[in-house]
Amino acid sequence: MRAVQFLFSGVMAACVLMSGCAHHPPAPSPATTTTLSLAAPQHGDFGHYTLALTWQPGFCTGPEGSSCQADQPKAPLIGLHGLWASRPSDLIKAQVPVTTWWRKGCGLYEGDAASPPPTFSKALSHHLSEVVAHTHSDLVAHEYSKHVHCFGMDGEQFFSVASQLRDRFEQLPSARHLTAESGMVIEKADLTRQIEADTGALPERGVQFQCNKTPQGQSVLAQIWFTLKPDSLSSFPKTDAFMSSPQVQDNCPARFLVPQWGN
Repeated sequence: MRAVQFLFSGVMAACVLMSGCAHHPPAPSPATTTTLSLAAPQHGDFGHYTLALTWQPGFCTGPEGSSCQADQPKAPLIGLHGLWASRPSDLIKAQVPVTTWWRKGCGLYEGDAASPPPTFSKALSHHLSEVVAHTHSDLVAHEYSKHVHCFGMDGEQFFSVASQLRDRFEQLPSARHLTAESGMVIEKADLTRQIEADTGALPERGVQFQCNKTPQGQSVLAQIWFTLKPDSLSSFPKTDAFMSSPQVQDNCPARFLVPQWGN
């Protein structure tokens, strides 16, 4: 017994000397400690962002993605659609309907002329080619023209932040679980609970789902939309980053298919 006590005392003494036995929580992942922020020099008084992520096989079956090209990557399954600012206050004061803003975006300020897409660094350009669907028309150019240019934000910074938000979600256990459920019919409530297990309790409509229909009429997961505070992007995917969406935009039924490529 004395030998055991002596051994224990020796270990504790070594711990004190080396400060090696104190419990330290694991360091946060660099992906979740990187500061993410965006400043809009123009029309920056909007209320929230919608981070729109795609489930690529479902997105490419619907009207937005039906023109996905033959070179569409089969991985990753979780992609980036966009990061959309809500209506600026001047449009709200002018009583421009929210549906008009959704349809026209920056075109309300700039007319129908498309803005030339920005030039990206080689690394960002490669990453966007992996995670943004390869639609018939350039989706990145469309997103920049409709959702970024009129705010005066730097294109490289904007798409870097948007892609990092997407990457953070993909690293969550709920995203890995969703990937494992590819090809299965799931409950929407179960998917919401799995996401909240990672994020914490979310406000009403903090996360919403978009489904497309197959030619046979089956609902398939196409997109996941998160409603985020503009000044709290760095907190994503934790609950502090979220707010309730003013609009109901979830069109998925209680049960839907998480499609695989080819079904």
